[in-house]
Amino acid sequence: MNQTPRLVVSWLLVAVLLGYGIIETLITAAKIFTE
Repeated sequence: MNQTPRLVVSWLLVAVLLGYGIIETLITAAKIFTE
């Protein structure tokens, strides 16, 4: 029973890291293409 919150937290952390990486990549690509 106690595993579920930990699983949710770990998935949220992964999702945040992936989202942050994607945003950083988009910003970098936008800078490259706008220059």
